[in-house]
Amino acid sequence: MSKTVLIIAGEASGDKHAANLVESLKRREDVRLIGIGGEKMQAAGVELLHHAKEMSVMGFSEIFSKLPFLRRVRKDLMSSVRTEKPSAVILVDYPGFNLRFAGLAKRNGIKVIYFISPQIWAWGKRRIKKIRRTVDLMLTIFKFEEDMYREEGVNARFVGHPLLDEIRTHDKSELESFRKSCSVDENGKMLVLFPGSRLQEVKRILPTMLESAELLKEELLKIGTRLEAVIGCASGIDQSVYEQIVREAGVSVRFSRDPDLLMSAGDAGLIKSGTATLEAALHGLPIAVVYRTSWINYFIGRMLVKLDSISLVNIVAGKKIVEELIQNDFTSTRAASIMKEIITNKNVVDEIRAKYAELRTVIGEKGASDRAAELVLETI
Repeated sequence: MSKTVLIIAGEASGDKHAANLVESLKRREDVRLIGIGGEKMQAAGVELLHHAKEMSVMGFSEIFSKLPFLRRVRKDLMSSVRTEKPSAVILVDYPGFNLRFAGLAKRNGIKVIYFISPQIWAWGKRRIKKIRRTVDLMLTIFKFEEDMYREEGVNARFVGHPLLDEIRTHDKSELESFRKSCSVDENGKMLVLFPGSRLQEVKRILPTMLESAELLKEELLKIGTRLEAVIGCASGIDQSVYEQIVREAGVSVRFSRDPDLLMSAGDAGLIKSGTATLEAALHGLPIAVVYRTSWINYFIGRMLVKLDSISLVNIVAGKKIVEELIQNDFTSTRAASIMKEIITNKNVVDEIRAKYAELRTVIGEKGASDRAAELVLETI
């Protein structure tokens, strides 16, 4: 009789990483998985109790309006725990919800495994006591996280970053074909825009990105270089959302739902702070990282977050590799200026890519999902 495992991923990035973990588990053992996730987890064989789209929350101010719904979801999950009697629960990122559920699961005698650990290095160690009390196995994606957790008495194992398995490579002809499809000629340049995976992020960040692209296009035309801008569209956001923002901006851009291909083909990128910044670095795409939220979210975040940088690229490297534009600093003029420097100065690009190469040594080797699956099966 196969074991049942509950798995919870509340965001798009977690859905992708969790789906790969599920596939690795199923290759090794007959395991039934139920829980919360998106299309990728469902395709991998997870029986969804709630869809990740329902779980999306951005910023502190929006949490309060979502609390009644999140309580209902926790109640639904605990009902499934009582009826399905899972051997373990695997929590994937999404710490605001998952850490609360970890306590409920632990009190009901269920083993708790956490994949893609809460970023205590960013939020401080006030959560560490709860993690030590409720998590049986912490699977970390950065080596320094394993060391940090172990120092605090948490059973942590470093498995490497799942992005290394998920990133696809493209040959020269494929990249050339894609650039041509975006009307980028032999001497032209491509600017890629990734405004985030949540609807609120896109609405708040994309308009300034589009203004930046237009300014950059005008500046490059002065030196005889044509620029095409392409938006990297998130899987969970309808195309009409992007099209409406573009219409309101009165600009001409293209759209892509293939982030790997877009990052490989681009010459420079403006990317909202998040996992996509690390993904861009692994593709060798020179970028600037941008972020804008409501002032109340920003104010609360600055009080709670214990870091000087917001970009995973800079944080993991322990030094500045890419420029960061936050809140008032994120202006179309400033962003266009940084992108122009990247596109017109080969030395700047070479320096960024050299630092990217150093970054790879910090995030381990391929095989994160397989290593994580082996440790999960040993635990359950």
